[in-house]
Amino acid sequence: MNRTKTIQAMPVPPVYEQPDSIVIPLEIRLDKRLCPEVVTCIDSGFAVYSKAYRTAFSRIDRGQRNLGRLTKEIQDEYGLKSRTANSIARDARARHKAGLELARTQTEKLRASVECKKKRRKKLQKTADEKTREAAANRLDPDELLQYRRQKQELWCLGQLIRRLEAKLKRWTKDLKNRHVRLCFGTKKFFNAQYHLEENGLSSREEWKEMFVRSRDRMMYLCGKNDEKNGNQLCHLLRMEDGSWKIGVLPVMKPGKGKDMIITGPVMITHASGLELLNKTFDGFEAEKPAKQAVSVRILRRKKGYYVQFFLHLPKPEGWSTSSFEGAIGLDFNADHLALCETDRNGGIIYARRISLPGLSRKNHNYNRGITQMMAAIKETAAEARFKGKDLVIEDLDFSKKKSDLQKNRNYNRMITRLAYGQYTEAVKRRCFKDNVELKIVDPAYTSKEAQKTVCREHGINIHLGAACLIARRGLGLF
Repeated sequence: MNRTKTIQAMPVPPVYEQPDSIVIPLEIRLDKRLCPEVVTCIDSGFAVYSKAYRTAFSRIDRGQRNLGRLTKEIQDEYGLKSRTANSIARDARARHKAGLELARTQTEKLRASVECKKKRRKKLQKTADEKTREAAANRLDPDELLQYRRQKQELWCLGQLIRRLEAKLKRWTKDLKNRHVRLCFGTKKFFNAQYHLEENGLSSREEWKEMFVRSRDRMMYLCGKNDEKNGNQLCHLLRMEDGSWKIGVLPVMKPGKGKDMIITGPVMITHASGLELLNKTFDGFEAEKPAKQAVSVRILRRKKGYYVQFFLHLPKPEGWSTSSFEGAIGLDFNADHLALCETDRNGGIIYARRISLPGLSRKNHNYNRGITQMMAAIKETAAEARFKGKDLVIEDLDFSKKKSDLQKNRNYNRMITRLAYGQYTEAVKRRCFKDNVELKIVDPAYTSKEAQKTVCREHGINIHLGAACLIARRGLGLF
């Protein structure tokens, strides 16, 4: 009797659903020589904005839920314009929500870490108790005795660590229950510098206070509205007939007697893609039927000068997109490189290569340079997928639970903590959106182990390239 073995087909993972638009920040540096009045107007508003912001955050933390009432209170108390007060209230509420979300995440991580450490202590205590009886009977050789002493030392350290973690967990749980967010405006580092003046290169407390206040009062967020001029009444760009650009700002305070005058000054925009998006946005503003789009603005003061960030909306590109009919391109993210593998429709390898990220390596670790290299590699990969008309497949990476339980060897623990998987995933999503490339996000389970058993032996490739191959196959529903 002939018996045929049936192979169950794997379900094809769905394509990641891209949003209708994404927000793209366009940053412009203000030149004091070109627009001194604009810089003066902005600088004069930092102090009152920061004070009103801290007041709004404090009242939200104490239970103020009515945003309209809060806006009216800080508007009357500090003499602010209604749009400024509304921006402060909205930004303070968003920051408070972010703080509560951080408290939830920290509580979950600490609870998992405490449970894991208690299990390890229980297991270690059992082994140490057995050796205690042997040590009392003098049946341990010198090496076993040394190991026993190390276990006792580790037990003591674990007990101290568990107590510290439980105290921290209790504090986070209490804050979460009371909806209390601990936040130091101006950073805790600068605040504590007043107690160590010489170590921080400061000669007096007055010098520290000046530094701390300047660090604290250095940001303004101005919420946009789609029915206002150029998307934002308080701060917006103006396009001239010759193609040049000017920035226009209004003081954050209510005007006295007379009309409120807008202050303008020329700015230089050199970012090509940002300038293209900005021109498209203003084409919509200046059309016969003007487009309604809110443009929120953040103004920052840094060491090198004053910067203005405009948050523009990039709509989803029109036209054809990629497909998995002819195959897929799998991407495996590792600590110091990206592994790329292109397959045909049957999962056969067409080619595989490694894209090095030396900035993220252990030897030459430079986080900012490594992130820049990663962004460039993702841009190159998405362009390749667009050119070949194939979908891009990545893993659904999330090591938040593993970070709370780092019990493996030192190299693995370092890899888990240094891996910028969150920025990697978001960068791939945004790049696929811009290039109109379909993206699939698959389960990362057992890709490396199965690759070592199958494709690595068949094709003589390393485990990372093999994992990229299986990621592509999983995107095709073949693994």
